[in-house]
Amino acid sequence: MNMKQEKKILWISIMATVLFSGTGMILGLWVQSQMIVFDGLYSLVGVALSCVSLAAATWMATTDWKRYPFGLDIVEPLVVLFKYMVILLLIAGSAAAALVSLFQGGRDMQVGPAFVYSFIGLLACGAVARYLHVQASRSQSALLKAESNQWLMDTLVSMGVFVGFLVAFMLEIFQWFPSFIPYVDPVMVLLVSVYFLRFPLKEMRLALREVLAMSSHEGIRRRMEETLEELAADYNVEESFLRITKVGRTLWVEIDIVALESSPLNSLKKQDEMREKLAAILTGATPKKWLTVSFMADRHWALDD
Repeated sequence: MNMKQEKKILWISIMATVLFSGTGMILGLWVQSQMIVFDGLYSLVGVALSCVSLAAATWMATTDWKRYPFGLDIVEPLVVLFKYMVILLLIAGSAAAALVSLFQGGRDMQVGPAFVYSFIGLLACGAVARYLHVQASRSQSALLKAESNQWLMDTLVSMGVFVGFLVAFMLEIFQWFPSFIPYVDPVMVLLVSVYFLRFPLKEMRLALREVLAMSSHEGIRRRMEETLEELAADYNVEESFLRITKVGRTLWVEIDIVALESSPLNSLKKQDEMREKLAAILTGATPKKWLTVSFMADRHWALDD
């Protein structure tokens, strides 16, 4: 999937988010439901975050090898970090507001309209989340994955809202524990907030690993190490140093090979032959790959010191 298609999908997400956020905020204020307001506010924040993703996708599509010789892949994990930090703050703020509401005796609301809205919102959010999940899986884009996760969380919020209002609706109809009804809304907000904390924390950890260029892709590392061991005897390799990391959608692999004087790697043709065998391991690993294989006689050039 190219950047043009990715931007189109992000625009679809933005338009859907505007529709849901506007409806949720207005209806939430009307029926006096903090849960629906939270759902709409989450969607409203999602509009701004989707615009950030769109701007990032546009910038990353530019090619300027003079200013950015190694590309703009670092933008992707930085945007993901920013998005989930904002979501984390929203979740924390909503949880705090729910606690205050609980200690103040709950919140009266119009249960009927809230229940109908929650059902329609659940179906609509689920459809958009499913569409984005399929597109993100096809493109292996961290931006679309973040967008998909954002909608997944919104769908789970809508599911929590639906279940909570279903309970409140049943309590109101059958007059079971009527004193509990005002507490349904803040309890839902609190439960959903606590549950969702794991999503931004997990994705922020993964994005931070990319920003710090930490070692990744253990499966590829193992296969690469096994191949290097097999090739060592054929090419008279004394030692090899392997570094692997992933930034954005690019897998960076650097291999420094220390060869013996008798090694056939003194030939450029043999060097390219070995590169081909190593590059074959990366086939299909990520949308973009950057492989550097260096050959040397002195291991000093392979070390940081």
